[in-house]
Amino acid sequence: MTQNTTTPSKTSTMSSRQALDLWLTMWNSDGEIARQVCSDDFRIHFAVTEPDGSTPADDIRTREDFVRYLDWWHGQHPTTVFTAVDDAIDGEHGRLLWDVEADGVIAGGVDVFDFDADGRVRRVWSVGGSRSMRS
Repeated sequence: MTQNTTTPSKTSTMSSRQALDLWLTMWNSDGEIARQVCSDDFRIHFAVTEPDGSTPADDIRTREDFVRYLDWWHGQHPTTVFTAVDDAIDGEHGRLLWDVEADGVIAGGVDVFDFDADGRVRRVWSVGGSRSMRS
């Protein structure tokens, strides 16, 4: 995927690019990054549940909720590592293909983003699969 530079938009592509570039760093190490890259009214929608069947992310309604969730998530998944496979930004929308490794198993997924006018992540739809996105 490549960045579409021909679509005019009020969204700052540079800020959107920075948010997307920091997304997996945030997931891998530092939930505080969410305060920098997410809008105040941030929401995320996951298509997966935790191993116990719970869906704690369903309660995320703000950026601060997400910061708390990431702190919890890092505690539950300390050795999990995400890597970027490919991405694209088209004005107010973005996509990120990623792989995740946990306990020696590699799987992949895709995140679809809506950015606010300042380039911050406002909405994310995240779907994980059972094989690498590099396949």
